Amino acid sequence: MIRHFNASDSCDNMLGVLREDGVIIVEDAVSQMVLARLMGDLNDDLSGAPVGGGDFFGGAMRRVHGLARRTTAIADVITAPVLTDLADGVLLENCRNYRVQVLGLFQVWQGGKLQPLHRDVGVYEPYVLREPGGKEILLSWIVAVSDFTAANGATRIVPGSHTWPRDRIAREEEVVQAEMPSGAAVVYLGSVLHGAAINTTDQPRSAIVSGYAVGWLRQEESQFIDCPPEAAARLPLAARQLLGYRAHSPILGWAEQRDPDDLLAEREPDVAAEGYKVQSLQNV
Repeated sequence: MIRHFNASDSCDNMLGVLREDGVIIVEDAVSQMVLARLMGDLNDDLSGAPVGGGDFFGGAMRRVHGLARRTTAIADVITAPVLTDLADGVLLENCRNYRVQVLGLFQVWQGGKLQPLHRDVGVYEPYVLREPGGKEILLSWIVAVSDFTAANGATRIVPGSHTWPRDRIAREEEVVQAEMPSGAAVVYLGSVLHGAAINTTDQPRSAIVSGYAVGWLRQEESQFIDCPPEAAARLPLAARQLLGYRAHSPILGWAEQRDPDDLLAEREPDVAAEGYKVQSLQNV
């Protein structure tokens, strides 16, 4: 079972369950007005995307990426207060700031196959290994654009799998589906097993698939290519920062003559020398 909350509920309560179970569902995370505007902006791109995706995506999925350059409505999704509040609680013990890890509109059509259960942190193996009980490096989330039901292939999740050894195989009775209404978000730790299910209906299931990574880690999907500076400049500062247009510290990810808190803004001097003192130094 996945425990449900409303976006207006106590963040501390949500965080407690999220740490324990590895997953929660938050209803009313994103408004219907925002979702309608986003889908209106992306309708042509989505209609032109092929249905496929290979074995990993189940073979019956349409995907559109580069959302931040295609619609400014995505800013209201990635900066949704309940999502960033949860990310603050999960990730900031392991970083100075965090940023979007991946950002796409996924639509699952009838047929296809089960997506293999996987962990989002797996893209960093074997170079970064998150051990059970270790600090999290990713907080993932999926916002339901259409209702998620068992029949239309609601995402499969394995609560508690963030506490397992990496080679532990999930049993069928341990897998549950994230059934939720449009506008809700299933939020899960990057170390939790999950995967798309099969849509058995004649209507597609649509979702925004994203999440946040600690700011010192390379993004799975390069937002600097998907949303270059001229597109990012149309977005509010908070959204630009979450896409990666800020340094993780004054010296990690800095650019010449740029403000480390807003890499699209000029600043003098070009780098804060004091920032180098955050590392271990030896005056020999």
